[in-house]
Amino acid sequence: MTTTKTVSVPEQTIRAVLQAGVDTISEDPSLLDGILTDLSTADLTSLRAKWTTNPPRVMSGYARAEGPFPQVAVTLGSEQILQDYIGLGEETMFLGDGDDKIGRRYHRRLKADFQVHVYAEHPDVCAWYYRVFRRIMNVGIERFVHVGLQDPVLSGMELVPDPRFVPDNVFIRRITLSVEYEEDWSDQDGLARSLLERLETYLSGDGALEILHEDQGGGVVPYSP
Repeated sequence: MTTTKTVSVPEQTIRAVLQAGVDTISEDPSLLDGILTDLSTADLTSLRAKWTTNPPRVMSGYARAEGPFPQVAVTLGSEQILQDYIGLGEETMFLGDGDDKIGRRYHRRLKADFQVHVYAEHPDVCAWYYRVFRRIMNVGIERFVHVGLQDPVLSGMELVPDPRFVPDNVFIRRITLSVEYEEDWSDQDGLARSLLERLETYLSGDGALEILHEDQGGGVVPYSP
C-alpha cells in the first residue's frame, strides 16, 4: 500500500496555521517588531495596540461585508488533477500482514491554489498585515509539508476592492499558496459499498445501462405526487 500522505480538507490546515499565528502574536504583540522591522516606533506601537484590541479574524470564504475588519479569508482559487495514475492508482488492500484481500484503494495527485485574502480599512495596515501573514505562512511551510501539502509556493498581489462584496473603504491583498497533494478513496467504506450496490441495480452483467420499470423486473419505481 502507498505510504504517501493524503489530504482531505487542505483549507482546514491552512486556517489552522493562520489562526495559530494570530493567537501567538496576540499573546505577545512584540513579535510584530521582528516581522515589520522597517516600521517606525510610532507605527509599531499603533499596530500592536490595534492587534491587541482587534486581532484579525480568520475565516473561510470571502470577507463578510458587515465586518468587523481586519479579516483574513481562505478561499480555493483553483484545483485540478495533476496526475492520474494508471488504473486510478489502484492498490490491493490486505488484512493485516496476511494475503487475504479485503478491497481496493485508489489515489490521484492534485495541484491547487489556495488564496488568503487580507482585508483592512487602511492601505498601510493592509500592507502590514499582508507581510505578517506571509511570515506566518512561511513559518508554517513545515506544517504544510508534514500533513501532505507538498511543494508549497507563495505569491501575492494587491486587489481592487469590489463594492458588491466589501465596503468602499476596505483594502485587499492576496497571498496565494500553490501546493500539490494526494487524495484517495477505497471501495470498502459505507459510501462506496452503497453507491456501487446502487450502480449495479442499473447495469447489466456486461456493464450496459439497464434502466427498467419495476413491472419489467427493474429498479425504477414511478413517482406518485
